Amino acid sequence: MAKRRSRKLLEADRFQARVISLLCVAHADWNEWEQDWLLDEARRPDDYIYSEKERVILNRLIACATTFTHYSEWSVREMLDVAYPYRKDLDEDDETFLEQLDDWRATDLKVRQINRLASLCRLTEFLPRDEIVAEVTRDTRKQDLSEPGGNELRI
Repeated sequence: MAKRRSRKLLEADRFQARVISLLCVAHADWNEWEQDWLLDEARRPDDYIYSEKERVILNRLIACATTFTHYSEWSVREMLDVAYPYRKDLDEDDETFLEQLDDWRATDLKVRQINRLASLCRLTEFLPRDEIVAEVTRDTRKQDLSEPGGNELRI
């Protein structure tokens, strides 16, 4: 007879599956700490029960991995077409970022990437703020459980 897993262990299984899916995100822009955290969480034993603080961090990373094809009605390609010609006028990091997006032939970006591209576009063109992107950006900055939506696991 198969042994049933407890509710907490089933939640832990979903948590770990979500962590692993984030590690597989194409063109993710994880910083070193985020990458290390995801790897550490993915290596937890099967019977590990994740803490509320770990759930908050996972929710923030889920928000960071949100993908957008448009920002304020501009497609990623349209934004790149605006910013790319000025890449040599920017600092080396921004130049490399734009060249990387062009090499990828990017049509969708993660929330931090699209915000960065939008800020580069604003150097030469008027581009209104995108409220949907802004909401997801706020989710990436949630620090604790006291903020709305901070305590549920988004799967």
